[in-house]
Amino acid sequence: MEEKFTLHVMADLKNLSTIGEFITGCASKLGLDRNGVFQLELAVDEVTSNIILHGYPQQSGPIHLLIWKDQKKIYIQIQDRGEPFNPLNAGKPDLSTDLEERSPGGLGIHFLKTVTDGLLPVPRREKHSNPG
Repeated sequence: MEEKFTLHVMADLKNLSTIGEFITGCASKLGLDRNGVFQLELAVDEVTSNIILHGYPQQSGPIHLLIWKDQKKIYIQIQDRGEPFNPLNAGKPDLSTDLEERSPGGLGIHFLKTVTDGLLPVPRREKHSNPG
C-alpha cells in the first residue's frame, strides 16, 4: 500500500475548492490520468456538496477525507457527522422525461454509481473517533 493523504475541513461550500485541489493533487500523485482525475474530482465534489447541503442543514461540522492507492485501485474515504444518508437506497432517476419536468434530486447519486467502481456507505457508531 502506498502513502495515504488526509484532509480535514469544515462543511462549508467555500471549502469545495480546497477539497477539489486536494483530490486533484493526490490523484495525480497516485498516477491517475487527466480524465481519471477529472472524474474523481467530480465524484468527490458531488459527495461533499451533498454532505454540506443536506448532511449539515442547520450547522457546519467536520468532513474528513482519506485517499490512498492499493495496487491498481484508488480508494477514498469520506467521513462526516451529519445526517445519515445511504446513497445505495436512492432510486434510479427517470432519465426519459424532459429535464424541466423531472423532480429535483437523484442525478448526482446516479452519476456516482456510473463513474465509480463502487460505493460502500458505512454507518457511524455513536462514539466516533477521528479517521486516519
